[in-house]
Amino acid sequence: MGIYRYPPPNSCRPIIRPSQRKASEPMPRLVDHEERRVAIIETTWNIIATKGIENATMRDISAECGYATPGIIAHYFANKRELLVAAYELICRRTNERIDQALESRSSLEALLAMCLEIIPAEELTVLEAKVAVAFWQRAQTDEQLRRIGASALDRWNRQIIQCLAEAKSAGEVSSSLSVDSCCSELINVMVGLHITSMLEPHSLTASNQRHLIKRIIDSWRIRF
Repeated sequence: MGIYRYPPPNSCRPIIRPSQRKASEPMPRLVDHEERRVAIIETTWNIIATKGIENATMRDISAECGYATPGIIAHYFANKRELLVAAYELICRRTNERIDQALESRSSLEALLAMCLEIIPAEELTVLEAKVAVAFWQRAQTDEQLRRIGASALDRWNRQIIQCLAEAKSAGEVSSSLSVDSCCSELINVMVGLHITSMLEPHSLTASNQRHLIKRIIDSWRIRF
């Protein structure tokens, strides 16, 4: 399975000033500041996923965006660290938005499975996110701000898993004696482990294997009639 790659967006290219535009050329659309900021972050994800976080230089990011010099990025991010913090925050937010959407019309164990499938690296997009996330986890060991961002995401996932299991108990899908905390811990640790193992053994740990593992864990908690 290939790595998902965000295409270089138009908003990441330099704006043509009116004086530079030929009379026959159409007027370029105005680019929103936030849209361009997000485009720079997505470009940064691509470079981190392919070259590693230490090799994601401002010069490379600038070149990938189509900028002549890294100085243009300074209009959006003061330095590389500020850009990396924003990149980690956005990748966590994107994952959480997908989870919220998956949970919107589901409950109990169905919702739990849907949530997990948005986290594990079993699709091109989630493979990219996993590569970026693992790079940030390593850096977070010595960067408190990055550690807090990751911890906040894990805390959110814990609460959502516990909610799904509580719903499953109320619906009689699982035993009333099921240890919600233990099940939550098991799922979180398995999913984090899949992120790491999928980086080390991408050919042996297939998307199908990952989905089967998560489904088997969740199904093991079901009451058998």
